[in-house]
Parts: sequence; structure tokens; C-alpha cells
Amino acid sequence: MRGNSRSSSVAALVVVLFNSSLVEAAVTGDEIIRKMQESFGKHKTFSVHFEKDFYWALLDTKQESRNGRIFTRRTGDFRVELEKGDLIVGSSAGIWSFSSQNRQVVVSDYDGEFRTPWEILVDYADTYRPIAVAEVDLMGRPSYELTLLPAASTSQVARLKVWVDRKKWHLLKVERVEVNDNVTTYRLTGHKTNKKLDDSLFRYRVPEGLQVIDRREVVPTDER
Repeated sequence: MRGNSRSSSVAALVVVLFNSSLVEAAVTGDEIIRKMQESFGKHKTFSVHFEKDFYWALLDTKQESRNGRIFTRRTGDFRVELEKGDLIVGSSAGIWSFSSQNRQVVVSDYDGEFRTPWEILVDYADTYRPIAVAEVDLMGRPSYELTLLPAASTSQVARLKVWVDRKKWHLLKVERVEVNDNVTTYRLTGHKTNKKLDDSLFRYRVPEGLQVIDRREVVPTDER
């Protein structure tokens, strides 16, 4: 009887532990997206290093990686710095995109055709639907791997995958596969939150000698 009792206790313990792990893994894709967005949105400032890769399926070629850094703050201002001098600065007055190769600055409305880092990296709850969640280890960090499909059949994206840190809900990686099998991958490291960022990071003054193409519908009076 004691042996049976001990076996029953062990079996019960295994069931409890097994069920506990199932509960932990039962987080839904929608919950992961919500928690990631809440984590991103609650910080006064946020900065991160990123590496972007692009695979061109037609030529079976991987383009040179692009590295840079993103700075954002709660007001919606942002700055994207690329290693070869390209720069994107966004504020309520508009978005300035500087191309070092073309020696050109394109200015657009904040809510125009240009996509902000928020829209590219974390704002896809309305345009994608999660279909699978897995617990994985990524870059030494326990993470969720979330697979999403576009909500609209007309989308040029066939599949989206995101990896989210399970402890701090930081976005670690994004993989976007297009219908033509091109693949864009972002890897994010060095996350910093609530660090003081100088206002000058989010202001852009056009240097002399650069061509400026202003696509804004209304130009602020202090810039005329």
C-alpha cells in the first residue's frame, strides 16, 4: 500500500508540474503582441541597436547587412541612424530622410507614406493574425517565437515571424517573408529604456548644399 501511495504521489507531482508548464506555454499570440506593445509604450524613451538583412530570392543572393540604431520617445519622436551616414528623423513636424549616396533629403508628413520604427517593428496587431506560438532560446534569452499571417489576402507579405523576450517583453527579432520569397530580417540588441535623450536627437537641420524634396501637404510656417 505504501508503495502504491508513494507512486501515486510521484505521479500526482508529475501531473502538477506538467500542467504548470502547459499553463506557462499557453500564452496566446495576441497576448504576446499586447504585452510587447505595452512594454514598448510605457517607457519614456527607448533605444536599440539593429541589424537588417535582405535575401533576394530571384537571384538567391543575400545583400550586405545594414547596421544602425533607433531612438524613440513617448511623444512619438524617433531617430534612425545607419552606419554609412544615412539618417531618418521624425517628429510632429514631419519626417526627414537623408540619403548620403544621393546627397538628398526627402521630407514627408509624419502620418504619410513613410513608415515609422513603431509601425515596422511592433504595430501589426490589426494587419496580421497569429497562428502559432513556440518557446525557444534566442541569443541566450528565453523567448517566444510567434508566427503570423496577413489578415488581407492582397498583402505582399506571406508570413511574419517575431521573437519576443519572455522576461522583459522586448522585441528581439523580426523575419518578414514576402510572397515572392524575399526575406527581410531585423535583429535587435542592446535595448535601453528610460535613458535621457537630448532634444537635438529629434531635430534635423538641412546642411547647405543638399537637395531637399518636401512632400508635406502643409509646411510649418517657421520653416518657410
